[in-house]
Amino acid sequence: MKRFCTYIVAILLLAACVKENVDNPAVEREPSSKIYNWSEGAAKGRLLVRLTDMHATIAVDGLELDVKPLIPKVTGDDKLDRWRLVHFDKELDLKSVAESIAALEVVERVEFDLKMKPIVSQALPMPTSRPEPTRSVEMPFDDPELPWQWNYYNDGTIGGKPNDYCTPGADINLLNAWKYTAGDRRVIVAVMDGGIMYDHPDLKDNMWVNEAEQNGQLGIDDDMNGYVDDIYGYNFVKGSGKITADDHGTHVAGTISAVNNNGYAVCGIAGGTGNNDGVRLMSIQIFQGDDDCYHHQIAQGFQYAADNGAVLINNSWGYEPDAFLSDNQFEANDSAVKNAIDYFEANARLDGVMEGGLAFFAAGNESHPRPTYPGAYHKYVCVTAMSSDYTVAYYSNYGPGCNISAPGGDFNYGGTINTISSTSTSLYGDGYEYMHGTSMATPHVTGCAALALSYALKQGYTLTPDYLRTLIQTSVHDINPYQTGTKQFFDYASGNYYGLDLASYANKLGSGYIDAHLLLMQLDSTPCLYIKRGEEALVSLDEHFGGGSETLTYQGCEVSDEVCVALGIQTAPSIVDGKLSIKCDKSGTGRIKVKAIIGGQNVGGGDSMGGMVVERELEMVVRHTKPTNGGWL
Repeated sequence: MKRFCTYIVAILLLAACVKENVDNPAVEREPSSKIYNWSEGAAKGRLLVRLTDMHATIAVDGLELDVKPLIPKVTGDDKLDRWRLVHFDKELDLKSVAESIAALEVVERVEFDLKMKPIVSQALPMPTSRPEPTRSVEMPFDDPELPWQWNYYNDGTIGGKPNDYCTPGADINLLNAWKYTAGDRRVIVAVMDGGIMYDHPDLKDNMWVNEAEQNGQLGIDDDMNGYVDDIYGYNFVKGSGKITADDHGTHVAGTISAVNNNGYAVCGIAGGTGNNDGVRLMSIQIFQGDDDCYHHQIAQGFQYAADNGAVLINNSWGYEPDAFLSDNQFEANDSAVKNAIDYFEANARLDGVMEGGLAFFAAGNESHPRPTYPGAYHKYVCVTAMSSDYTVAYYSNYGPGCNISAPGGDFNYGGTINTISSTSTSLYGDGYEYMHGTSMATPHVTGCAALALSYALKQGYTLTPDYLRTLIQTSVHDINPYQTGTKQFFDYASGNYYGLDLASYANKLGSGYIDAHLLLMQLDSTPCLYIKRGEEALVSLDEHFGGGSETLTYQGCEVSDEVCVALGIQTAPSIVDGKLSIKCDKSGTGRIKVKAIIGGQNVGGGDSMGGMVVERELEMVVRHTKPTNGGWL
């Protein structure tokens, strides 16, 4: 009896010590080396704990703990399966509880469940009037907003009307990529954001659908994946299968895969051809209204996406830009989220094409010389934003950790129609609206990656995530020559206009701006020749036949009649001193075969000594302008 009384007193004293720190912050325990990140702004009454062994249990005398696995089902991943979500009385001092739990031998690390902020983008006013749209090239699909989507094909106009802030070629060259593929339903892209409006007329046919749950019983985990009623994804904010439509998440989703050729609203980069062939969208909802998003929800979202078929994941969230200043700091202080992203990258898959997944992150909209983590981490693709004239968007973060640039729009530099048009939860404007931000730039890169996987399926290619990441970051054109001088922007906080020093952004926006068509050509290992429309071009063949191309004997060029008509070639191309002489009067793409004799002036064989014929097939890309570097490769 005496020993039992002593035990009760000890429990009461320990509980009193934990509670005492709420009333007397001066009482502190010896800091534990097992505790990471910080308690400021963290969730009350909750901690993330990683055990040394997944079968170990957490128990602290005097504390009532509700311990659950972070992931509702065993994944087979050693680190992810050892994480626990520990709940307790919200009145207790977080640091004291963390110290008590960290003192247990079975505990490897303790993390506070921190809030994560969305990368907020600005919804912009709808244009009051616009001229009847016309473009210099024929639109491949009948979606009424496509002529206004300069971000896909920029000829220096918007809707056919000259625009002072539009420069030809400042786009992702999508119309030429669509000649090869516009999507494939086997590719699933997760959107970790606000919820996607899954019944939107321009999105519903391209939504991922969990048929087991759709055809199952309400309130039952029919597919036993650990989540109930998850038909279109999962709402991790509310712990529910009910996705709540959000403007931001819906806008991002539309850029990736709004349904094409349905006569409604906008086009998506990988939205298909109107024949039920667009890539599918999975909604990973981590933001809803004013509700906060925390680490544990994000970690669960990555696991869910990987285990339910997504192979690419688009992210518009992160820390403040200066929260971490190195990859080591990020890894040390955010292990739960890092372990979950690692799980996605290791376990997401597209059967027969790619084993592993890729994560894409917005760089952030603070005009800061460092992007936000996790996007800044060296293994993730971090996207900056450019305007409709190649200059950096005034809000875009930049600097080390940024990998690639894409159109994000810039309302303060040309107005609403110089921003990004995509799907909206408000259908009064025919289902679309305008936004700008690095959140708008990122789905351009994710969408291009989805196109690449769609093309790989079509061609029977197999890839690795590392190889696809490399292809994406090298399928670019140089953006740096355009970062000179200044441009004006309006600062809403002060109400004043300021000049943006563009030179400070040079070489800090990533490898360049992405080109969807070049990405597909790299998959094919087909070199591209960039030709300016309407001008006689002399294109060096050194890159394709070696540095001595001018000394070779050429047998000529082969171009089909169909390509000649499509590109407006009226005079047969020829080879002059190792250079291809050609004039194209129409924009577009087409193949040309060039044949050269290597090893002599004549072809060897029979009674002749000579060389062999080497044939190269090249893709001609004719635009209003020629990229400054013609791509990396």
